[in-house]
Amino acid sequence: MRNDLGVYTIAEVEERTGLSSALLRQWERRYGFPRPERSPGGHRLYSQTDLEALRHIKKWIAEGVAPAQAVRRYLEGLTQEGPRPPEALSMELEEALLRADTEAAERTLSEAYRLHPMETVVMEVIAPCLRRIGDGWHLGRVSTAQEHFASTYLRGTLHGLLNLMGGSLGPTLVVSTLPGEQHEIGSLITALFLRRAGYTVHYLGPNTPLADLRSFAERTGAKAVVLSAVQPVSLESLPHNALRHLAPVVVVGGRAAASDPHLVERLGAYYLGNDPRELAEMLSVTLKEAGLW
Repeated sequence: MRNDLGVYTIAEVEERTGLSSALLRQWERRYGFPRPERSPGGHRLYSQTDLEALRHIKKWIAEGVAPAQAVRRYLEGLTQEGPRPPEALSMELEEALLRADTEAAERTLSEAYRLHPMETVVMEVIAPCLRRIGDGWHLGRVSTAQEHFASTYLRGTLHGLLNLMGGSLGPTLVVSTLPGEQHEIGSLITALFLRRAGYTVHYLGPNTPLADLRSFAERTGAKAVVLSAVQPVSLESLPHNALRHLAPVVVVGGRAAASDPHLVERLGAYYLGNDPRELAEMLSVTLKEAGLW
């Protein structure tokens, strides 16, 4: 089953692989591969997995394999190989990023998207990889440069997924972190899952002042503000009810919120758990109970 999206035109594939548009169309007719999606206007759209497959096939042809055999070898490999578990892919992604090997990281993520749903890739491949690298940095096994490189790369990957989700017609939400928080991965994943669930999501990135959050929520008509708190001081430094009037509903998650849900309540917000896969449904219940949906 195909889990990644067609985003590259045939001209872009030609530029990235060195395979001509005419040849790609010929292979599609003759061998049934690649099988691009079609845009509403009928244009071919190829995925990242398609690009990786074409590069493998081109390499085999350069080594002397006939085109038909090269395509057949790739397609047979898809049926013969069992899906690698997310844990193995996550470890491989970590190793590639610590080597600063972006090509290997892209291949691993392409395989992950091909084999597993997007939610699984984010929560069981990308998120554990980031945690291990962060832990390695705290223990001195990973350098600051390595940690920054990996975080920047995966943050870009998540931003790309968020942008691909497009807009929606669900209730409007604003997603950010508490002031002073620079760790945005949790809030970025939350924004991605909420947008995928059908909400209209405005993602502001990390460290947004509360006054700015409130004015932005008012301007956009947001029904809820969803914030992430990793560091306990982010919550502990706020006065009583500091979050109550940011929006009709305010939700705070993250490691710090999980360690002290009662403090979140005293600040005037809800704690709805720390699993972004469940947050969309829990938030819908909260909004409906408040008469906001």
